[in-house]
Amino acid sequence: MGPMSTEVRAAYDAMAERYAALFLTDLDQDDNARAWLASFAALAAGRRGPVADLGCGPGHVVDHLSGLGLDVVGYDLSPGQVAQARLAFPAERFDVCDLTAIDRPDRSLGGIVSRYSIIHLDPSTIAGTFGEWYRVLERGAPVLVSFFGSLTADAHGTPFDHKVVTAHELFPAEIARLLTTVGFGDVEVGVLPAPDDALRPFDQATIMARVPGPIRQ
Repeated sequence: MGPMSTEVRAAYDAMAERYAALFLTDLDQDDNARAWLASFAALAAGRRGPVADLGCGPGHVVDHLSGLGLDVVGYDLSPGQVAQARLAFPAERFDVCDLTAIDRPDRSLGGIVSRYSIIHLDPSTIAGTFGEWYRVLERGAPVLVSFFGSLTADAHGTPFDHKVVTAHELFPAEIARLLTTVGFGDVEVGVLPAPDDALRPFDQATIMARVPGPIRQ
């Protein structure tokens, strides 16, 4: 685990209880996120391996996907976040894992969701991280990633003061390009402009892509 991962883990451990209190009901007010997750679930349904939520935090997305009929496991770098997820959703599976080095065999996951987790990576490591995700996904499996979207290409990778630990704004077209570079196809990009009263002037960006291959195995 590199220095950035150590810093992120410590910061999210320190905020674990407060973070859970803030975000356990986060999806209830987010129609856009629920729509993307429903589309993802339709592609991931019936696959051989489980779906992974990378950077699962307090576990609310795992619970939501489980309610959509998927076999789901939540992974987070922070043991504190995993503890909160297990407390909130004892029937679901959670474990500590670095999203840049996933302790899974090749082609063993039926899908990956990662909401606002890649923002804490050094931007130069994102392509390698996507390559790791490609390694563990089955042929035809979907990936869904959300992040704070830069308004311009020049701003891609610019750090900003996140409430927990330093994060980076990411240009959606560049993230889509990186996914394609490591082998993903069927890339779909969605951008929701920030409301006028938003704390951060970033778009809410979401990208769905798929490992080439049959949609069902």
